[in-house]
Formats: sequence, structure tokens, C-alpha cells
Amino acid sequence: MKKEEWKDGMMEEGKESLSSNLPPFRSSIPCFPLGNFPTPVQRLSNLERVLGFESLWVKRDDLSGPLGGGNKVRKLEYMFAAAAHADTKKTLFTIGPTGSNHVRATAVYGKASGFRVECLLFKQPPTAYSETNYRIICEHAEAVREVDHMTTMFARYAYEQLKTAFGIGEERYFIPAGGSSPLGSVGYVKAVSELKSQIEDGTLPEPRFIFVPVGTCGTIAGLAVGVRLAGLKSHVVGIRVADRVVANSWAILRMVKQIHRLIRMADSSNIRAQHIELWHDDFGDGYAIPTEAGAQAVELMAEHEGLTLENTYTGKALAGLIHYVTTHGYEDEPILFWHTYGTT
Repeated sequence: MKKEEWKDGMMEEGKESLSSNLPPFRSSIPCFPLGNFPTPVQRLSNLERVLGFESLWVKRDDLSGPLGGGNKVRKLEYMFAAAAHADTKKTLFTIGPTGSNHVRATAVYGKASGFRVECLLFKQPPTAYSETNYRIICEHAEAVREVDHMTTMFARYAYEQLKTAFGIGEERYFIPAGGSSPLGSVGYVKAVSELKSQIEDGTLPEPRFIFVPVGTCGTIAGLAVGVRLAGLKSHVVGIRVADRVVANSWAILRMVKQIHRLIRMADSSNIRAQHIELWHDDFGDGYAIPTEAGAQAVELMAEHEGLTLENTYTGKALAGLIHYVTTHGYEDEPILFWHTYGTT
């Protein structure tokens, strides 16, 4: 979307699009309260000056929960509710890398919520934050099993998905990698309603762009659906931080359509893969392998704003934001960085 087209659209729809309410969700989708919402929005004034941006903001989902923040808390609220609703499923089973924010959040919040948590992990390159996550996972999960390769994990993932589809293995509730499922993504559809209220009360201007890291695609899919249903003009841009076989436009599109069917709202037939924008240039050499630009972004945020990022997701996402905005000349536009790191 060109700059002039977006500004013209804002002038034509103006307050009308912001004053309309996000349609209510289907009442049969229960929620298991875990988080502290709404999460705050703040201006990154110091980083603005360093980067030469005019309007840079952050959505603080790093503060989303009392037992650790991050983007997983919003997703787990819906999946825990589904697990609790099925009386026989008191054990949660999930998968991910050894330093997974998702597995950590599932283990910590699951144990605190009365579930037994089991997990299967594959090894990732060690970093300070991934080693911390691994230690916390081992402290809170009842059973931790490890494999050496991601290919083994994909085979187990497919197996668990088939079991879920056919209702096999009723004793355990399977939570997909990254918490990325249509049900979990409902948390980020609703997050846009929260953001819209903050825009309406003048906390921040409506962003021209919303930037978010993309791993297993659930967060960006929920945001894309939420932005559309809320009538916002914001354009969601995903910074790819996982391999293309996992993080790609078709996977996001498939999730978007599944979310629409789940919440039984709005026709998704006019959404195409080309409407999903991914920035690939800051992925680097592989998942969880730090990049120089990502490490610099982590340092910039810490030095100038006192906020903690990491090298696997949010550091690369901020680096991608900077490169995308400067490459396209959007420094004078309102920009929102959705902070998804689950600090402990």
C-alpha cells in the first residue's frame, strides 16, 4: 500500500473506522484468565531520536502475565480453557526447541493452573536466554524428553495433530508448537480490540505499520484478522525468524482462514497470500542463530529504552523493522513494535 493511499483512506474513514466496535466473539469460546490486560503502550522517544523516526511505539506484551510475559500468555488463555473443559485432559503436552518461550510459558502457567505438563524438545544453539528458559522448563514440567533434530520434532508434531483430529489419546491435551492454532490466535484477534481502545483514548496514533516476529505464524495471523475486523488501516508486517517451511505467507493465510471459521465472523474469501507481508532479510543463517543486526537491535533497545529483547525473535524483529522502514522511506509514519518476548 502506498503512503498516499493509506493517508487518503484515513482521511475518508477517519473517526468512523475507529469508533466502530470490534464485533463480539462467539460466546462458546471460553477463556482461562492468566494475563494482565490491557498491556501498556509507550512511546520510544529515545530510540526515535537515534533512528531518525518521528513516531515509534511499543506494545508491551512482555508485561502480559504475572508469571512471565510474552505473546504466549494470550494464546494459552484459550487453550487452557479448552483443556480444562475436557475433564479427562489434565495433562498438557507440547513441543518446541530447548529454549522455547512457548514451552516455558506452558510449563510455568500450566503447573500454576493445576495441570501436569509434558514436553518434547529439540536442541537449539545455546544462548543466555535459551539456557534460562531450558532451566525453567525442567523445573516446572513433569516430563521433559529431548531429540537432536528438528525433523524428528516435525514427525511427532504431525503424529499429535492426527491424534487430535481423530480424538485419540484423550488423556492428554496437545498444545501445538508456539501455541499457534486457530484457538490460540483468538487471543491476538482480541488484542487488536485492546489496541483499538488505546488508539481511541489517545494513548497512541493509529499505526501505519505493526511489526511482529513470525515463527509459527499464530500471532501474525491473529493480528491480521483483528486489524481487519476492527476496521483499522494499519498494515501488519511480519519479520520472519524461522525457516520458510514453517514461516511463510501460505501458512499464515491458512491460519487466517481457520480463525475466521472458528469465530464464525467475516468472509475471508478475499484474503490472498500476497496480502500477507513478510520481511525475510533479517533471518540470517538459521533459527535461533544470532545476527549482527539483531544483536545491535537488542543493544539499542536496552541502552536507549531500558527494554529487554533477545536474539532469536525480538532482536531480529526490531532489526527488520528498522531495515524495512528505512528501505521504504517510512520514517515519518507512526510505527508500532509488538514486543513479544516473555521475560521471566
